[in-house]
Amino acid sequence: MGIYKRFLNAYWNARVVYGCIVLLMALGSDFVMCGCNLQSTAVTKGAYQTGTFITRSDSMLQLNGKPFRFAGANIYWLGLQEKNGNAIYPSHFQVDDALATASAMGATVIRSHTLGISTGCNLCIEPHLGSFQQTAFQHIDYAIQEAGKYHLKLIIPLTDNWHYYHGGKHNFTDWRGVNEDQFYADSQVVDDFKQYISMLLNHVNNYTGIAYKDDPTILGWETGNELSAPPIWVQNIAEYIKSIDKNHLIVDGNYEWDTNSSNFLADLQIGSIDIYTGHYYPPSSSALQVQSQQAIQAKKVFMVGEFDWNTNDGSSLADFLPAVEHSGIAGDLYWSLWPHADTYGFVPQNEHFTLHYPGETPDEQRRASMLRTHAYAMQGLSPPQPDMPKQPYITNFQDSTLYWRGAVGAYTYTIERSTQSSNGPWTVLCTHCAAYGVPWMDATHPSGTSWYRVKGVSLSGYDGPYSNPYQVTTDSTSSAWYGQGEAEG
Repeated sequence: MGIYKRFLNAYWNARVVYGCIVLLMALGSDFVMCGCNLQSTAVTKGAYQTGTFITRSDSMLQLNGKPFRFAGANIYWLGLQEKNGNAIYPSHFQVDDALATASAMGATVIRSHTLGISTGCNLCIEPHLGSFQQTAFQHIDYAIQEAGKYHLKLIIPLTDNWHYYHGGKHNFTDWRGVNEDQFYADSQVVDDFKQYISMLLNHVNNYTGIAYKDDPTILGWETGNELSAPPIWVQNIAEYIKSIDKNHLIVDGNYEWDTNSSNFLADLQIGSIDIYTGHYYPPSSSALQVQSQQAIQAKKVFMVGEFDWNTNDGSSLADFLPAVEHSGIAGDLYWSLWPHADTYGFVPQNEHFTLHYPGETPDEQRRASMLRTHAYAMQGLSPPQPDMPKQPYITNFQDSTLYWRGAVGAYTYTIERSTQSSNGPWTVLCTHCAAYGVPWMDATHPSGTSWYRVKGVSLSGYDGPYSNPYQVTTDSTSSAWYGQGEAEG
């Protein structure tokens, strides 16, 4: 996440704090793609099977010998999240919920920084130089296993240009007591980074029994996030990765503001690099056209590694997505998708680019729908009718308020109560209420024992399955209410 993204985050956070209404300058222009010879985009959703690696043929990705094009999300936190400035492990539920949501939106590829960038923090893979811990690997193992279950391929960066909670290139220079600009030049620092890469690629997944270097769930390794590395370093690291891992593609992690920079043009000549990437804040069809065509002409794959789906200029997204579809590039990944929380609602994130599907406002719902339609268009398909919502799970009842874990695809919920048993009969208390899974207060709850259940309702009106029945009993001496849920299935 670069300088422009940090500027927008600061703006939107200030907007929330102070309640100011500021009109931003338009963050993009209406661009029309220049005519060019396009490659075939006909692919099949979910076509690959476990055991199938993505390969490259010149400027195209292939799956089982057929063109593979994708759209998906950045879900950078799958290995580590941040809370109050500290790294924490995401719950298995949050990982599952995010991956299920991405799949429901038509994604076939996910990019996740913290599956590979995990240095310098207490919960990281490498907290201290030369010290590696298995607990961090186990959380990454789980996310990779679950991605495979949802037929999602993974792009995994290996370090970061920036100073974020999950670490980056500065850790390696800090450990050796040299300036950060020596990350690309100091031979000892380069060797330390290679040691880290080796530990990652050779690690055997505790859930699948497959070493990362042999796992077809992974599409490719990205040398880093938004780096400014000299070509000699890029070639060195790419060749080192391929000396260990013959299966996966390599993504150049350099992020060039100037598409005609000498580094970018030189990187295009590196034989061990398969994929090049651009980040677009705001989405710019003209910049995409210039940069992608340079890569395609060099017979290399190009993808959009990040883009702002929520720019203030709504027309930019409407222009950018079709431009990607007609550009001949491999795919694109928006920033960024977040899941439901473990107890209720969504995981809060004070970032302008946070997407909570199917959307918490009409504008977010419209844009999320555009992203879903686009994901299927990249596969040569029309979007199917959205699936019914998944099953919610009631977590608590306190102070007359019902809490439940949200369901993928649910916009509102229907809440029912029984005063006889967990099998009913049930009385409907509200329909199409508690949007986004916010806690719901039952102002009419009776004394004694009762049971609650909820089900999600999609934007298109489809009902999902009911949650677990949840028993609530009143304490006659204190009028307190206590809940007891049945075991989660």
